Amino acid sequence: MTVGASAQPGSGPSAPAGGAARTWHRFHYAVGVFVIAYGVAALASAAALWGDRLDEMEGYFGSGPASGILVLAKAVEVLLVVAAVAGVLMRRDLLLVPPVAGWMAGFAMFAVLDVFTGRWGGLVEHLAYLAAFVVLLFLSYGLSAKAQLAKAPKGPAPDGSPRGPSGLTWTQEFALQAINRAAALTGPRTRPDKRD
Repeated sequence: MTVGASAQPGSGPSAPAGGAARTWHRFHYAVGVFVIAYGVAALASAAALWGDRLDEMEGYFGSGPASGILVLAKAVEVLLVVAAVAGVLMRRDLLLVPPVAGWMAGFAMFAVLDVFTGRWGGLVEHLAYLAAFVVLLFLSYGLSAKAQLAKAPKGPAPDGSPRGPSGLTWTQEFALQAINRAAALTGPRTRPDKRD
Protein backbone atom coordinates (compact mmCIF):
# COMPACT_ATOMS: atom_id res chain seq x y z
CA MET A 1 0.00 0.00 0.00
CA THR A 2 2.93 2.29 0.43
CA VAL A 3 2.99 4.04 -2.89
CA GLY A 4 5.53 6.62 -3.93
CA ALA A 5 8.26 5.37 -1.61
CA SER A 6 10.43 8.31 -2.56
CA ALA A 7 9.32 10.13 0.57
CA GLN A 8 11.68 12.56 2.14
CA PRO A 9 13.14 11.38 5.45
CA GLY A 10 11.51 13.08 8.37
CA SER A 11 8.40 14.12 6.45
CA GLY A 12 6.62 14.68 9.75
CA PRO A 13 7.55 15.38 13.36
CA SER A 14 7.29 11.71 14.31
CA ALA A 15 8.02 10.16 10.92
CA PRO A 16 10.63 7.41 10.96
CA ALA A 17 13.63 7.58 8.66
CA GLY A 18 12.67 6.99 5.05
CA GLY A 19 9.17 8.42 5.51
CA ALA A 20 7.69 5.09 6.65
CA ALA A 21 4.72 6.86 8.24
CA ARG A 22 3.99 8.80 5.06
CA THR A 23 1.02 6.61 4.19
CA TRP A 24 -0.16 5.83 7.73
CA HIS A 25 -3.57 7.28 8.47
CA ARG A 26 -4.98 7.44 11.99
CA PHE A 27 -7.83 5.11 10.97
CA HIS A 28 -5.25 2.43 10.16
CA TYR A 29 -5.21 1.84 13.93
CA ALA A 30 -8.85 0.72 13.70
CA VAL A 31 -8.07 -1.54 10.74
CA GLY A 32 -5.10 -3.03 12.58
CA VAL A 33 -6.98 -3.54 15.84
CA PHE A 34 -9.82 -5.24 13.98
CA VAL A 35 -7.42 -7.59 12.18
CA ILE A 36 -5.60 -8.39 15.44
CA ALA A 37 -8.87 -8.99 17.31
CA TYR A 38 -10.17 -11.18 14.51
CA GLY A 39 -6.97 -13.24 14.48
CA VAL A 40 -6.86 -13.66 18.25
CA ALA A 41 -10.54 -14.66 18.30
CA ALA A 42 -9.98 -17.20 15.50
CA LEU A 43 -7.02 -18.71 17.36
CA ALA A 44 -8.90 -18.79 20.67
CA SER A 45 -11.95 -20.41 19.13
CA ALA A 46 -9.75 -23.00 17.41
CA ALA A 47 -8.11 -23.83 20.72
CA ALA A 48 -11.46 -24.08 22.51
CA LEU A 49 -13.20 -26.01 19.73
CA TRP A 50 -10.30 -28.02 18.34
CA GLY A 51 -12.41 -31.15 17.84
CA ASP A 52 -15.03 -29.27 15.84
CA ARG A 53 -12.38 -27.62 13.67
CA LEU A 54 -10.75 -31.00 13.09
CA ASP A 55 -14.09 -32.51 12.05
CA GLU A 56 -14.58 -29.62 9.62
CA MET A 57 -11.13 -30.19 8.11
CA GLU A 58 -11.83 -33.92 7.80
CA GLY A 59 -14.95 -33.04 5.81
CA TYR A 60 -12.79 -31.13 3.35
CA PHE A 61 -9.56 -33.15 3.23
CA GLY A 62 -10.30 -36.56 4.78
CA SER A 63 -9.09 -37.88 8.11
CA GLY A 64 -5.45 -38.41 7.10
CA PRO A 65 -4.12 -34.91 6.41
CA ALA A 66 -6.77 -32.97 8.35
CA SER A 67 -4.86 -32.52 11.61
CA GLY A 68 -1.65 -31.49 9.83
CA ILE A 69 -3.51 -28.99 7.66
CA LEU A 70 -5.28 -27.54 10.70
CA VAL A 71 -2.01 -27.11 12.61
CA LEU A 72 -0.41 -25.48 9.55
CA ALA A 73 -3.38 -23.14 9.11
CA LYS A 74 -3.24 -22.06 12.75
CA ALA A 75 0.54 -21.50 12.53
CA VAL A 76 -0.04 -19.24 9.52
CA GLU A 77 -2.75 -17.38 11.45
CA VAL A 78 -0.27 -16.75 14.29
CA LEU A 79 2.14 -15.21 11.75
CA LEU A 80 -0.67 -13.06 10.33
CA VAL A 81 -1.52 -11.75 13.80
CA VAL A 82 2.17 -11.00 14.48
CA ALA A 83 2.38 -9.07 11.18
CA ALA A 84 -0.71 -7.05 12.11
CA VAL A 85 0.69 -6.25 15.56
CA ALA A 86 3.97 -5.18 13.97
CA GLY A 87 2.09 -3.00 11.48
CA VAL A 88 0.22 -1.17 14.24
CA LEU A 89 3.26 -0.76 16.49
CA MET A 90 5.52 0.42 13.68
CA ARG A 91 2.78 2.46 11.95
CA ARG A 92 3.39 0.66 8.65
CA ASP A 93 0.27 0.22 6.57
CA LEU A 94 2.12 -2.21 4.32
CA LEU A 95 2.39 -4.71 7.20
CA LEU A 96 -1.41 -4.85 7.38
CA VAL A 97 -1.59 -6.23 3.84
CA PRO A 98 -0.33 -9.80 4.57
CA PRO A 99 -2.90 -10.47 7.32
CA VAL A 100 -5.81 -9.12 5.31
CA ALA A 101 -4.69 -10.83 2.10
CA GLY A 102 -3.94 -14.04 4.01
CA TRP A 103 -7.45 -14.27 5.40
CA MET A 104 -8.86 -13.35 2.00
CA ALA A 105 -6.91 -16.24 0.45
CA GLY A 106 -8.07 -18.60 3.18
CA PHE A 107 -11.73 -17.72 2.76
CA ALA A 108 -11.43 -17.94 -1.03
CA MET A 109 -9.88 -21.40 -0.70
CA PHE A 110 -12.65 -22.57 1.64
CA ALA A 111 -15.29 -21.13 -0.71
CA VAL A 112 -13.85 -23.22 -3.54
CA LEU A 113 -13.76 -26.28 -1.27
CA ASP A 114 -17.39 -25.60 -0.29
CA VAL A 115 -18.39 -25.71 -3.95
CA PHE A 116 -16.59 -29.03 -4.50
CA THR A 117 -18.03 -30.60 -1.34
CA GLY A 118 -21.53 -29.12 -1.76
CA ARG A 119 -21.52 -27.20 1.52
CA TRP A 120 -23.72 -24.30 0.46
CA GLY A 121 -24.16 -22.82 3.94
CA GLY A 122 -20.40 -22.78 4.37
CA LEU A 123 -20.04 -21.19 0.93
CA VAL A 124 -22.29 -18.29 1.88
CA GLU A 125 -20.40 -17.78 5.15
CA HIS A 126 -16.97 -17.93 3.52
CA LEU A 127 -18.00 -15.58 0.69
CA ALA A 128 -19.35 -13.08 3.24
CA TYR A 129 -16.06 -13.13 5.15
CA LEU A 130 -14.13 -12.85 1.89
CA ALA A 131 -16.17 -9.80 0.87
CA ALA A 132 -15.59 -8.19 4.28
CA PHE A 133 -11.83 -8.62 4.02
CA VAL A 134 -11.84 -7.31 0.43
CA VAL A 135 -13.61 -4.18 1.69
CA LEU A 136 -11.10 -3.93 4.55
CA LEU A 137 -8.16 -4.11 2.11
CA PHE A 138 -9.76 -1.51 -0.14
CA LEU A 139 -10.41 0.73 2.87
CA SER A 140 -6.82 0.45 4.04
CA TYR A 141 -5.58 1.27 0.53
CA GLY A 142 -7.83 4.33 0.40
CA LEU A 143 -6.64 5.48 3.82
CA SER A 144 -3.05 5.17 2.61
CA ALA A 145 -3.90 7.29 -0.43
CA LYS A 146 -5.58 9.85 1.80
CA ALA A 147 -2.54 10.08 4.07
CA GLN A 148 -0.20 10.30 1.09
CA LEU A 149 -2.26 13.09 -0.46
CA ALA A 150 -2.29 15.04 2.79
CA LYS A 151 1.49 14.84 3.12
CA ALA A 152 2.37 15.28 -0.57
CA PRO A 153 4.02 18.47 -1.75
CA LYS A 154 1.60 20.72 -3.56
CA GLY A 155 2.11 21.25 -7.28
CA PRO A 156 1.52 19.51 -10.59
CA ALA A 157 2.88 16.05 -11.35
CA PRO A 158 5.88 15.93 -13.70
CA ASP A 159 5.19 15.40 -17.42
CA GLY A 160 4.90 11.72 -18.35
CA SER A 161 4.08 10.73 -14.77
CA PRO A 162 1.40 8.06 -14.27
CA ARG A 163 0.10 10.18 -11.42
CA GLY A 164 -2.72 12.65 -11.75
CA PRO A 165 -2.70 16.31 -10.78
CA SER A 166 -3.15 15.35 -7.12
CA GLY A 167 -0.04 13.13 -7.20
CA LEU A 168 -2.07 9.92 -6.87
CA THR A 169 -2.48 7.06 -9.31
CA TRP A 170 -5.95 6.47 -10.72
CA THR A 171 -6.51 3.49 -8.39
CA GLN A 172 -5.61 5.63 -5.40
CA GLU A 173 -7.94 8.38 -6.60
CA PHE A 174 -10.73 5.81 -7.08
CA ALA A 175 -10.23 4.41 -3.56
CA LEU A 176 -10.12 7.91 -2.09
CA GLN A 177 -13.31 8.93 -3.88
CA ALA A 178 -15.07 5.81 -2.60
CA ILE A 179 -13.99 6.56 0.97
CA ASN A 180 -15.12 10.18 0.65
CA ARG A 181 -18.52 9.10 -0.72
CA ALA A 182 -18.97 6.59 2.10
CA ALA A 183 -17.98 9.23 4.64
CA ALA A 184 -20.51 11.65 3.13
CA LEU A 185 -23.24 9.03 3.50
CA THR A 186 -22.37 8.30 7.11
CA GLY A 187 -21.12 11.76 8.04
CA PRO A 188 -22.24 13.76 11.05
CA ARG A 189 -25.92 14.42 11.18
CA THR A 190 -27.45 17.41 12.83
CA ARG A 191 -29.54 16.65 15.85
CA PRO A 192 -32.88 18.38 16.23
CA ASP A 193 -32.89 21.01 18.95
CA LYS A 194 -34.44 19.81 22.18
CA ARG A 195 -37.06 22.18 23.41
CA ASP A 196 -38.00 22.44 27.07
